[in-house]
Amino acid sequence: MKKTLLSSLDYPVVIKRVLNDVIISIPDLGHWDSLKLEIENSANSASVEISDEWMKKLENKIKQSWVYIENHKAKKKWVPEPSTFRQSLQKPENEDYTLPEFVKALSVHMSISENTVRREIKRGKIKCYVTEGGHRRIPFSELEYYLSQVSSATKPLEIEG
Repeated sequence: MKKTLLSSLDYPVVIKRVLNDVIISIPDLGHWDSLKLEIENSANSASVEISDEWMKKLENKIKQSWVYIENHKAKKKWVPEPSTFRQSLQKPENEDYTLPEFVKALSVHMSISENTVRREIKRGKIKCYVTEGGHRRIPFSELEYYLSQVSSATKPLEIEG
């Protein structure tokens, strides 16, 4: 059997945030490394300011991971084939919301409860559909539509005079 020459770039490197760590992994070879996020205390921890220095550290960790792959290939008699399955860890932008996800997305713009959203659905102000399991799914487009309806209803009237 002919052995194919594999590049370090053939193996997927997965980078993801878990709490205050960024995990760099090569699942095919069982390699994991982490880097602490340097977060300043702010009201919104979802928006993290990343310094150039921290980006250099991340770049070095990724380079070290590729060096690990090269060393692994050189020292081991058997090296697994790189996985061909590619998947994004991000949720697609146009996927429909569950009820709690919709409330969370609305909470960025306004204070609202799940029960209020349920009442708005019942009144027909928010369109949704029900899955076979009985769960509500709200189309992605409804968020902007509902926000525009609410903002136009709450604008103060301008009095000319």
